[in-house]
Amino acid sequence: MYRWIHQEKARYYQAHLIRDLFGDWTLITVWGSLGSHRGRMYSSGVQSYEAGLARLEAISKRRRQRGYLLVDGS
Repeated sequence: MYRWIHQEKARYYQAHLIRDLFGDWTLITVWGSLGSHRGRMYSSGVQSYEAGLARLEAISKRRRQRGYLLVDGS
């Protein structure tokens, strides 16, 4: 799981690369406002674990460009 926070805008962004019940890899992204129970979620299938890692790296690069800080990268 990766989690980024933009303190000034009070926003968060999360990305999870998981294996579903059929053995396929799925990338789940969640974003919203800090302190709010409302947010958005999007899931998309990826072709392989390596492709999922590449998408996570692209997401991380984009988040850093927009001023987010990585707070959890486990």
